[in-house]
Amino acid sequence: MHKHHIIPKYMGGSDDPSNLIDLSVEEHAEAHKRLFEEHGHWQDYLAWQGLSKMIPRDELIRQVQSEAAKERLKRLGNPFTGTQTQGNFAINEEFRKQVASLAQTDEAKAKRKQTFKNIKHQSGEKNSNFGKKWIYNQELKISKCIPKSEEISDGWSVGRKLIW
Repeated sequence: MHKHHIIPKYMGGSDDPSNLIDLSVEEHAEAHKRLFEEHGHWQDYLAWQGLSKMIPRDELIRQVQSEAAKERLKRLGNPFTGTQTQGNFAINEEFRKQVASLAQTDEAKAKRKQTFKNIKHQSGEKNSNFGKKWIYNQELKISKCIPKSEEISDGWSVGRKLIW
């Protein structure tokens, strides 16, 4: 038996016992199918498809995460520009251009810089090159990262160069 929310949580339903009903898996799938047909919410569609085993579990998880991310962007918007999405960001070329231009404003750059400073993004030990130095060998046409304490061998120079 499954516990089913009569009024789904995403529609404001609660975990109160008066809002819960015990259903078999088949009945639970049918309940979500009816909710989807009545209201058209993606949550009910995916619950129906998942409970009916019409979508494999890994695909169900991927779709739930994708839809939840879209909802989050609609609700919260871009953290650097404050702009909210208008449909699917991945296919809305006009919106993507709008966000890209807003991300290049001085205000957005300053906010991004301050955020990275606050979280110490890529600084100190969080930097993958912390305690290392780049060296290159012109003859061998390679560059590599080594610990700062390591001596540089003959034929190698300090720096990072594209040699090819």
